[in-house]
Amino acid sequence: MDQSESMEPRPELSAIEQGPPALYPWKGGSGPLITEIQRFSLQDGPGIRTTVFLKGCPLRCPWCHNPETQVGAQEFYYYASRCVGCGRCAEVCPSDACKLIKRDDGGAVLELDRSVCERCMRCVAVCLTEARQTSGQEMTIDEILREVLSDKPFYRNSGGGVTISGGDPLLYPAFVLELATRLKAEGVHVAIETSCFPKSWEVVEPLMSCIDLFIVDLKSLDPEKHLKTIGWPLDVIIRNIDSLIRGGAKVRIHIPVIPDFNNSEGDFAKYIDFLSAYADSLDGVDILNYHCYGEGKYDALGRGDAYAFKGIEAGPASALLPLATGLRKAGIASVTIGGLVGIGGAGNANGA
Repeated sequence: MDQSESMEPRPELSAIEQGPPALYPWKGGSGPLITEIQRFSLQDGPGIRTTVFLKGCPLRCPWCHNPETQVGAQEFYYYASRCVGCGRCAEVCPSDACKLIKRDDGGAVLELDRSVCERCMRCVAVCLTEARQTSGQEMTIDEILREVLSDKPFYRNSGGGVTISGGDPLLYPAFVLELATRLKAEGVHVAIETSCFPKSWEVVEPLMSCIDLFIVDLKSLDPEKHLKTIGWPLDVIIRNIDSLIRGGAKVRIHIPVIPDFNNSEGDFAKYIDFLSAYADSLDGVDILNYHCYGEGKYDALGRGDAYAFKGIEAGPASALLPLATGLRKAGIASVTIGGLVGIGGAGNANGA
C-alpha cells in the first residue's frame, strides 16, 4: 500500500513554509478552535490529566485517528444512521448542500454535498436527533482555564496536570505560550503533544519557559518516507528535538508503530540508534501500536475515501517487544508499550 496516495494538496501551508515570525498571529480573544477538553486522561502525560485538543495540523499522517483535528476550520460530523429524514437541515441550508429527495415509495432520503457547504452550521442547530454535530468550538483562554482548573484537586493528588494536544499545538505557539504561562501561574503541570514541526527554532524556544514536558511524536527516521507519506521534512523535526534536549527541556518520545510504514527491523534499528544518543537525557519513550479507532470519524466527516488504512488490523503488542528491548538496552530507563499506563507504564516504568 502506498500511503502517499492519500495525501491532499496543502495550499494553506504556504505561510508556514515561509517561516516565522508573524506566522501564527494571535492577539488575545479567541484562539484556535477546540475540538474537545478531555478529562481523566491517563496516556497524555503523568498522573491524571485534562487534555485540550486544538484544531489544526500541518502534517497529514494517513493513519491519523483524530482527523477532526487536521483542518483548522469548523466542520461537522454527519451520522446517517441517526438521520430520520425530517428535512429540517434542507430547509435551513443556504447553499443546497442538503437536499431531501423523495423516493418512489413515499419515503425520503437525504443527499449531502459537502463541496458546496458554507459551514454555517445551521443544519447542526436544527437537527433533533444529533445526526449532525459540530467539530471545533471557539473558546477564549479564560474559558479554557475555567474548565481545566476545576480539575486541580485531581492533578494535585495524582501528580497530573494539563496537556495541550491537537492537531499540533505548535501551529498556534503564541496562544499556547499564553495558556501555558497562565496554567503555570496556577501551579499546574503543563505538557504539550507535538510533532515538533516548525521550521524555525524561534517558534519553539519561548515555550521552554512554561512547558514542563514535551511529548514528541517521532513517526519515522527515514527522511524520504517521512516527506513522501507525511508531507513534512524530517530534518527540522530532528533539529528541534535536539535543541529541546540540549536546552534542558524534559522530552518524552512517542513512536506510533504503523503497518508497512515503520514496523520493520530496519525501522526499529534506526529508532534505537538515534535515541540511544539521548538515553541519559530523555524522560522516556512510549511505543504506541497502530489502531483504527478513527475510521468512523473519517466517514462522519465525509472523508471516508481518504482513509488509507481501512480494514488493516493492528498487529500484536508482542511484535513491539524487540523495539522496546532494544531501547532499554540502549540505556533509556523508561520505555513503555502503550503509553504511561500501558505495559511498563505507571508503577512499572522500566518493565517493557
